Order: sequence, then structure tokens, then C-alpha cells
Amino acid sequence: MICCQRPAILLLAVCCLLQISGCVLRPDWQTLSIDGNLESRWLDTGRFRHLVLSNQEQGSHLRIYVEGDGGPWIRENRVSVDPTPTNPVMLRLMHDATHPAVYLGRPCYFGTATNQDCEQRWWTFDRYGQVVVDSMCLAANRISRQRGVQSVELIGYSGGGAIVAGMSACTDRLVSISTIAGNLDPKAWAEHHGYSPLNDLSPLAIRPNEVKEIHWQCRDDLNIPPSITDDYFAAREGAIRHIVDSCSHATGWQQYWSRIIDLP
Repeated sequence: MICCQRPAILLLAVCCLLQISGCVLRPDWQTLSIDGNLESRWLDTGRFRHLVLSNQEQGSHLRIYVEGDGGPWIRENRVSVDPTPTNPVMLRLMHDATHPAVYLGRPCYFGTATNQDCEQRWWTFDRYGQVVVDSMCLAANRISRQRGVQSVELIGYSGGGAIVAGMSACTDRLVSISTIAGNLDPKAWAEHHGYSPLNDLSPLAIRPNEVKEIHWQCRDDLNIPPSITDDYFAAREGAIRHIVDSCSHATGWQQYWSRIIDLP
């Protein structure tokens, strides 16, 4: 009798393992997208393909969210085969948005790193460069036209802060940018950590415009300490800077979220 039961037990064990594996293999961004009932599609700019996750809220003002760098490197001398963040901080914050919101993926992230148009430099040394920024702007502008909005706000987390700073020069209908723990001075950041310099479109080199800027920084951020961005704010007297407590680079931002998106 025991011999007859053993194959069934083994089959049940295999099924359970397969189910568990399926849960583990689904990345957090997919789980958050499904749980948030976000519409998922791909947008091709002719240079890169971008993931676009949108909620169903309607309105004339659109917020476009840009994620951080994820994991460009496995170790200091080994490039990651897929830089997609395992903890998509920006998507978590946008998850329950009650305003029109779009999560715009960066080039070569979210499973596209092996695409023909992707090279490792697009998520390593050139991840804040002109080619990446231009494609992000093309995608953002197409989205805003398709939705027929009157105004656009860009919100970037960590390295996404450097991206939206660059996008401020080429995004249509743009009225403001906001960053959360933003990498606003990649050169100073690389020097602070002893990293090789990036071939970036430095936010410091972008000419200030009339777009409103609000930047949120954590006093205890060990990745991007507020002090290394002082030159950025010295060059932009109109930029608003909030340095807050009870947080880290990747945690504690939910408590400030209603202030960040300026909701009552």
C-alpha cells in the first residue's frame, strides 16, 4: 500500500515545487502591475522598446514615473545580464495612484536586455546619456499625445532622477519634475563611491528652464547623500529641496507620498 502511494506523493511534491517556482520567477514589477490592474504594453521609439504601465484614471494632467537603476552590475567588474530592479520602488509608490499615471520603463530593462538594439552600455556607463534620454522623451511625448493631456509631470527615483532631469529639456507639455533620492550629480556620486565615471548627460550641464523642480532627499541616504548634490542646487536657485528624516535610500518614502505628489 505504501508503494502505491509513493508515486502520487512524488507527483504532488513536483506540482507544488512547480507552483512555488512559478511564484518565485514572476518579477515584482509584474506582480505589482497585475495587483494594481495596470494596463501593460510596449512602445517602440525606433531606437528602443519601452515598457508602459498605465492606470485607468482620467484627467488633463499626467504624471510619468521613471524607475531607478536596478542592478546594472553584479559585482564591480561584472555586468548584470538584466538590470531590471528586484525592488521597483517607484512602481510601488505609484501602485495605488488615484491620478492619471504612467510608469515608463527605461531602455533594455524589464526583460529586453537581450534585444538586438540593446548593449550593456545602455544600463551601465551610458545609462543617463543623450541616446537614452532622447528615447525616453520620444516615448513620453507619444504617450501624452495619445492620452490628449494638457500638462505632464515627470517623477524619477534614484537614477531615474537623473533621467527626468535630462528629459526636462525635451518633454512636451512639461510643467514640473520631481525626484526622490535622485542622482542629480552622477559625477560627484561616482567619485563619492570610488566608481568609474559615467558617460552621462549631466543634470548640471542642462540649462535651467521655467519648469518647476521639487527634489526629495533623505538625510540618512548612504547611496546618494544630500551633500553630494549641493552643486546642483547651487546652479538652480529656483529648485525646491526637501531633506527629510525617518527614511533611507529605498525605504520610508510612502510616509511622504501625499506631499510628494501634492495631494490634500
